[in-house]
Amino acid sequence: MTLEATDRRRVRRGAVKVAAGVAGAALACSAAGLQAQAAESGQAGPDQRSGEFRIVADGYYATAQVRTGAQVPLPVPVPELDAHVTVGQIESEANSAGVEGEDEGVFSRAFGTIASIGGAGAEFDVPYLVEQVALPEEADTATYGLHGLEVPILGNLDAISGEVKANWNDDLVTEGSEGGVLTSLYSGVGEVDLIDVADLGAVADLLPIELPVGSPVVTVGAGQLLQETGTFPKEDGSLGAYAEVSGRFADLSVLGGAANGGISLGFAGADDGETPNAWGRLEATGEPGGAGFDYELPALELHVGDNDVIHVEPGFDETFDLGGLSVNLNFADYRDSDTVLAEDGTVASASGGGLSVRVAVNVPIPVLGDVEVASAEVGLLSFPELSVEVPQGGITGAAAAEAARSL
Repeated sequence: MTLEATDRRRVRRGAVKVAAGVAGAALACSAAGLQAQAAESGQAGPDQRSGEFRIVADGYYATAQVRTGAQVPLPVPVPELDAHVTVGQIESEANSAGVEGEDEGVFSRAFGTIASIGGAGAEFDVPYLVEQVALPEEADTATYGLHGLEVPILGNLDAISGEVKANWNDDLVTEGSEGGVLTSLYSGVGEVDLIDVADLGAVADLLPIELPVGSPVVTVGAGQLLQETGTFPKEDGSLGAYAEVSGRFADLSVLGGAANGGISLGFAGADDGETPNAWGRLEATGEPGGAGFDYELPALELHVGDNDVIHVEPGFDETFDLGGLSVNLNFADYRDSDTVLAEDGTVASASGGGLSVRVAVNVPIPVLGDVEVASAEVGLLSFPELSVEVPQGGITGAAAAEAARSL
């Protein structure tokens, strides 16, 4: 099963030349392309005249925020809590001028974390991370993993693992070479369970519906996120550069799924549970018309209780009432304002994409009406920043290669 398969009702956006996308999801991301940022700040990126280049890519598998509390007095006390977690976050940079914040002579960096957690009663340190830089270039991939992690208020994270690799050598950055992979990252997540009904305490008794006791309000199934940056040869011997991302949207259920009167969301069509169903690639060659962006996002199926199947494609944004729970689902595309493809082929950048779900728990209060007492916001598979910058004419790498050899 490949990304080119046509029997899955996938949404294709081919060879975007100017811009792509619709408004981003609430938890999607907000970073604009480097060229737009430089224009606003008055700061330039890598010096094109010196032949420098830079590739930046980041993303996360899932982010979640859980809040409880009410702005008005309730018949039962509701503690005020605000906890958040980002799961499977990955970042990479390849920069011929050196990676900022690293030691001199570091030209590429790959970084990943299992989870970044805060506000859950106490701030969590993040010991579950891995980083690899080059130079020096390591022979082996760095890996990390954790079987299970219980987070107060938020819920449970299961089977999180990943690997990162950073490379830098003459074959990747010099004129006449074949190019290749500068950074590669992988993040895989098992199941993410958010907000056990028991954590709502007496508030659950005020709801007009019965919640599934002992079950999470939101469950996100297994998924993965992959990222790669590198260079490729051109006919004149110089190199172009690329950033490529892919991942798999996981199944998602609210209140035990549609079979229990809740919501189920999954991939539209056959799914082996492993093959990525979302993909994107940016390229920049340094030649006029040589900046491109091509991507695919999947079509999803939404089941709400016994209702008919609802087809979900990029741009979908609807709210559903489950009698005491309000569920908003937003499937974002890559955003117009964050996609930059320079006419001279030196810059290609994009931002956005992702699925966000907001579940609000409301209780009916006399005179006041429905009052929100808890909410969970989940964002899945998003890429805040993807950017490729190369010099006019392409990468020759002479200056960077010489710097590397002198260390």
